[in-house]
Amino acid sequence: MTLLGLALGGALGTLCRYGINIFFQGLLKPTTLAGFPLGTLVVNVAGSFLLALLLFQSKIELPGPLRIAIAAGFLGALTTFSAFEFETDQLLRSSKVFLGIFYLLGNLLFSYAAILIGRVLAIKL
Repeated sequence: MTLLGLALGGALGTLCRYGINIFFQGLLKPTTLAGFPLGTLVVNVAGSFLLALLLFQSKIELPGPLRIAIAAGFLGALTTFSAFEFETDQLLRSSKVFLGIFYLLGNLLFSYAAILIGRVLAIKL
């Protein structure tokens, strides 16, 4: 059951990530920020927040397999460190140094802030 939950969660997380990336690419296309990987930044921050809510909340008790399916399956597929690193490299190598540094720091700082906010909210729920 756990493996099935992981597979289903992973499939849904992957589809959500793809849809979010397509949405933000279309949003930025007509602007000077075209090519900035905003979708990955958004999923990394949102995934950090949701993971903190899931793991730090204590009022809603989820069965182990469901918790694993959401945390490792869905959120693991939704967020992606490898894409983040690749996209940072692409920005830096294409002479978009400011955007590359903003993207690097944005993922690290905003995602960590999302963890802290998610933990505080989860504890208060």
